[in-house]
Amino acid sequence: MARPKSTELTPAEQRIMQVLWRGRAMTVREIAAELSTEHELAYTTVQTLCRILLDKGHVSCEKQGKAFVYQALTVQQEARSQALLGLLKKFFGGSPTLLAQHLLNQEALSPEVAGQLQAQIDRAAAQAAAQDPSAATAAQPQLHVKRPRG
Repeated sequence: MARPKSTELTPAEQRIMQVLWRGRAMTVREIAAELSTEHELAYTTVQTLCRILLDKGHVSCEKQGKAFVYQALTVQQEARSQALLGLLKKFFGGSPTLLAQHLLNQEALSPEVAGQLQAQIDRAAAQAAAQDPSAATAAQPQLHVKRPRG
């Protein structure tokens, strides 16, 4: 049985989407020109990647004269969410706590960033408690951001 087609963006597809997320519909030639400042991709490669993005449902395509014009259908936030969920499942067993702990252990946080993260954690905990008061007392792993001394 064939493996189901993935809708996740490859790195090359993501570069094309980054160009399209800047806000306007573009031809393959325009996309290739935008990409040439960062990455050298052949016109035919960009054309193929645009067709793949169309098949995956990330872009729309309209013929204008001889050219095909592509426009992003997937919003950037949605693509980020899909990528993060895939990463979460693939490497952290679906545990947001493990992902957050891993990220927090990767580099030292400034007191300002640590405070912002703790405020977001506190808000999320308050919202969860408001939605399900019994969950607030259940034994769940807590994530606290340690503020660096200094």
